[in-house]
Amino acid sequence: MIKTIIFDMDGVIVDTEFQDFKIQQDFIKKENPAIDLAKANFDVLIGQSYRMLYTTLKDFTASNEPIEKIKERFERFNAVAYQSIDYQQLFRTDILSILKWAKKNSILLAVASSSTHEHIIEVLTSCDIKEYFDVIYSGEFVEESKPNPAIYQNTLNLLGVDPEYAIAIEDSFYGISAAKAAGITTIAYEETRAAIDQSAADYLAKDMVEIYSIIRKLKQSN
Repeated sequence: MIKTIIFDMDGVIVDTEFQDFKIQQDFIKKENPAIDLAKANFDVLIGQSYRMLYTTLKDFTASNEPIEKIKERFERFNAVAYQSIDYQQLFRTDILSILKWAKKNSILLAVASSSTHEHIIEVLTSCDIKEYFDVIYSGEFVEESKPNPAIYQNTLNLLGVDPEYAIAIEDSFYGISAAKAAGITTIAYEETRAAIDQSAADYLAKDMVEIYSIIRKLKQSN
């Protein structure tokens, strides 16, 4: 029986994961013009929590400065880059079919994202879907975000649902790892623009239409 569907946000609800990826690469190139792009494995950036990201950025930029300084510069750089981003244009509108179907079938809905709570609310409000969700949980609320499963475990506790009755929709390696470690059946939103390992997911879907089909089949099989 499916009692809840938990969505990641960036790269799932809105196609911002790849935008973030490009912004992070641009920051690294700006900070470290001498970096060997042929050898740099930028793919590890995708889906990282903020705490992990700042450490990774420090490594890529070969900086001797404290992480706090790297964080401050990146946040300024990121804020400028995001001024031109329209969340509604990046919104995967086919998710509405899933949200409406879930509500009709008394299935609880949640967002579990490594993004800040303020950013999650901003995006969901911009896309006019915030009211669909029973729980909105940020990586800020745990000591370690994805791939640590705590973000999913805490979301399930708030929903009052055991993991075997949940489905997670993820895209990144870290997000899939977190959901699977929490014991949740996981559907990966396929990403073909970067080399992301999505093999640990139980299902792979090319878009929200296919994800909706998988969810309905899973419900019928219960």
